[in-house]
Amino acid sequence: MILRSFGAALVTFVRTYAVLLGLVGLGAALRILWNDAASYAPADEAYYVSSTQFLLREGWSAYPRLVAAHLERADLAASPTPLRWGYFVMTSLACAADAPCDGRAFAWLSTIAGIVSIVFTYLLGARLVGPRAGLVAAALTVTSPLQLALSRRALQDEVHCAVFLAAAWALVRLFQDERPSSLRVRLRPMALFVLLATLAFAVKEAFVFPYAALAAATVFASRLRIRAAEALLFLAPPLLFFAGFVLLGRDGSAFFDLLRVTQASFLGDYSIQYQGGPPHRPLFDLFVLAPIVCVLATFALARLAERPRDDRGARWLVAFLLVSLAAFAGLPKNLRFLVVLDPILRLLAAWALVTFPWAGRARGAAFVAAWVIPSAVLELALFHETFITFRTYDPTTYDVLRALGALPGPAARAGAGAFPLVFFAALGALLVGLVVRRKVAVTEPETNAKSRDEEASEKPAAKAAARAPKEADGPSFVVFWLGAVVVGVLAIVIAWKASSPLPAGKPGGAVLPAVPPSPRAAAPRSPGAQPDPMNLGLAALYTQNDPVLAAARFREVLAQNPDHYGATYQLATALEQAGEPRGARPLWAKMAAMADGIGDTKTAEHARARTAAIDAQLNTLSLDDPTASMQLGLDALYNRKNPEAAAAHFRAVLAHHPDHYGATFQLATALDQAGRPAEARPLWTKMLGMAEGIGDTKTAEAARARLSQKP
Repeated sequence: MILRSFGAALVTFVRTYAVLLGLVGLGAALRILWNDAASYAPADEAYYVSSTQFLLREGWSAYPRLVAAHLERADLAASPTPLRWGYFVMTSLACAADAPCDGRAFAWLSTIAGIVSIVFTYLLGARLVGPRAGLVAAALTVTSPLQLALSRRALQDEVHCAVFLAAAWALVRLFQDERPSSLRVRLRPMALFVLLATLAFAVKEAFVFPYAALAAATVFASRLRIRAAEALLFLAPPLLFFAGFVLLGRDGSAFFDLLRVTQASFLGDYSIQYQGGPPHRPLFDLFVLAPIVCVLATFALARLAERPRDDRGARWLVAFLLVSLAAFAGLPKNLRFLVVLDPILRLLAAWALVTFPWAGRARGAAFVAAWVIPSAVLELALFHETFITFRTYDPTTYDVLRALGALPGPAARAGAGAFPLVFFAALGALLVGLVVRRKVAVTEPETNAKSRDEEASEKPAAKAAARAPKEADGPSFVVFWLGAVVVGVLAIVIAWKASSPLPAGKPGGAVLPAVPPSPRAAAPRSPGAQPDPMNLGLAALYTQNDPVLAAARFREVLAQNPDHYGATYQLATALEQAGEPRGARPLWAKMAAMADGIGDTKTAEHARARTAAIDAQLNTLSLDDPTASMQLGLDALYNRKNPEAAAAHFRAVLAHHPDHYGATFQLATALDQAGRPAEARPLWTKMLGMAEGIGDTKTAEAARARLSQKP
């Protein structure tokens, strides 16, 4: 008997981890497949790259300089702060393992974190709601649109999600395992939790809010009395996070200064315009990208309300979810910040599925698949439409809804003409199948009853058992509904994908009133005309996150109408986002004058504010440290392929540092690429002398080779 029990446990163990391995492999394949971002944003992603490059070049002893630059430079106010020293440690390791140190290396770090998140979703679920629910949650996580999107970006959000799950697992493991009388025996699991929680703080300081929810959920769901030493354990991670920063930054007061900078960023233009809204907006955002999972999670809340004392693991998940949502209600609302809630919702959805009465039958796997498969199909379609087709970078409500065609824009869709036919055909097939099944279920018991009566006359002893009701031999109830649900969801997805975007400029097409109307309106466009460059520019700037392409479109508009109100405003915005503040400044000055002329005080104030901000930025960039201007120039030259913008940045460096070695070389290169070799030639001559003076033979040879050409 013992051997039989051991064998059954071994088979269950092997089967569980074989399924988990398959799910992790599928999730890894999807994340590796879509880790193909062609470019990375000049905001947060560029800051992470440039800061890591600085640390690798200057050494970690230069971390105080990184902190001081962030506090002194106004242009970095909206960038991630050096409080995230744990993430910089990880990016430095990623660059050491995968040279060159660029956004691609950071994206691979996010991809690995996305794969690890699947594993820890299962481990946390197995602890809280059982291995079966953990497997279902891992299956749901494989196709999570939010995690798939963040796994391909050079951001810290997916890394934060993975470390959060690891810390949550370590905490649950600590309080679930049998507690010995001595705390010494528990030092190892306690140290593991403290280490992982400290790392989570160091990856993203906003972990303080999920951390408070972790503590609250543990107190709420724990069966045992929490000891004083265990309560003090929760103070260790934030204290170690602070100690790590002081050790690197060598200035404890800078920690609190950076916290104030972070808090002030909540009041920035971008945060107010794109991350505001009512307290329940996070619920809406999560529902848009994971509708079936959110419905199942809501069902889990209802089931737990019926039996609140039955499942402490589910209570832990609900307590964490509610406390976290309460915290995020007063913070900037962006799905990137809510990524830690995505696995929690999927764990609740998985628990709802495996505890449903039908899931306990022999066909329970089919019932679970009836929900997981349609959810995967729908979520992959949402992910591809939002993040691949329309290249959404920041998943704010505005950007996601525009990409899905729920707001005016190039993604706006007409209702599919075939949808009514698809809907009624699917509904008719469902009803016919249901009628046929009921007919089979009614007629077959009558036939079976006659047969049982004949057998009972021959075998009186078996009469009672023979008259016991038997399950019909017709189609399985669960399998039938599985097919019905899959067909219905596929029909909706196919009909949605079949609907055609309405080209901008056509009757009923996309019109983007993002700016005040132009005083000199453009001529009306015929239905068969080419798309309006203004709408194409707005789409490139706000949907595709491509400010360089957007600037080219807005310049087309201004070539036809130099005083176009909206194009002037949007070109200035695009140039700033493309890292060309010098080009944007005269446009903002022009915009302020135009807005004053028509009494648009709000736009005039905004234009003057941007002009002042650019002046402050340029003055800062032009002082003692040319690193920022050099980085902007290198990004413009090699990433955005814009030699004119790069030349402007390098000239700004040389204006204050005439003998700057790198700026001289890069300016000569930029002028050659811009088609101005005559201007570049004196710089190559100067470069040759500088290279020979320091014995840089490689650069000297490159300069000679260039000077041997004409002109």
